[in-house]
Amino acid sequence: QVLIVRSTLRNYIAVAYAGTDDWTTALSDGDILTTPFGPDFTTNSSDDGETKQNGTNGSGIDPNRSNKDQKIKNLFESVPDDVRVHRGFNNAVFQNDGFSTVLDCIISTRIGGNCSNNSTIAKRDNSNILATDLPSENYQLYTTGHSLGAADSMLLGAALHLAFPIELIQSINFGCPKVGNLEWGSWMNQLQTDRGGTYNQSGRVISGGYEVFRFVNKIDLIPRLPELLFQHAGHTLQMSVGGEIEAYYDHFGNEDLGYAGVPFGWGAAPYALLPLAIASHPCSHYVNYLECYRPGQNSTVQNDSLFFVREFERVGDNGTGGGVDPP
Repeated sequence: QVLIVRSTLRNYIAVAYAGTDDWTTALSDGDILTTPFGPDFTTNSSDDGETKQNGTNGSGIDPNRSNKDQKIKNLFESVPDDVRVHRGFNNAVFQNDGFSTVLDCIISTRIGGNCSNNSTIAKRDNSNILATDLPSENYQLYTTGHSLGAADSMLLGAALHLAFPIELIQSINFGCPKVGNLEWGSWMNQLQTDRGGTYNQSGRVISGGYEVFRFVNKIDLIPRLPELLFQHAGHTLQMSVGGEIEAYYDHFGNEDLGYAGVPFGWGAAPYALLPLAIASHPCSHYVNYLECYRPGQNSTVQNDSLFFVREFERVGDNGTGGGVDPP
């Protein structure tokens, strides 16, 4: 389940994925084998109604569909060969034309249409309208989700970066499990704007990147899983009991930049208090924490209300702060 929203007031489009809510999505969680990142075009044949006589080239193949598939396939050619991701999460995003459908919807909403009526996008050649055809200063793109939805949002964000390479894509998610292997984490971190982005004199991104911010509620077990072969990518925002939200650069930190990684024992902490660790995962607990810790509640500075986190933890920081202890 995917929700796509557009805010003309705040100038953004956000794609939100639902979390684990039934046995079907639970199977996606459990499929922990790894696979190359992106659609599997070896099994994505055009047998879902595209073989009608109408609009085909006489061989039963829709040329527009074939051209579009090839263009989407080309987007993933720059992904390093050794990058592998959780197969269940990958299938949830890319199987059954999931990515193509979401991409069509994003493109449509960016030019004034909507997802339920593609008349706006249909006026243009759908086989040629990929991200590079669109103005770069349209809408800020975000992806988000909780649990399984968080993992899906990370994968979608990476795919959107490939489709919209000159823009800054951000994934802000909650309770996200590990998504891919070591090479995935390394590749994802290289996409960040401080490494791959280019800015103009006014500070606006003119050559895009992809940033990931993962909120973790206390000792939530799910962000520590799966253990074998998987590694976190992006920044960890640790929602700590009795303290401010602590931001850890690239999860593991970067000593050259002076940024600290997550504390020693971060991955093992939930197993000492397993019931509490499991109880920390529901989406409602994340919502309650963030509502309780809404920034700027006691501040007279208007801009303080915009940020949960202002800077990354530095090497040597003790991580203490004056946060609100949520219920």
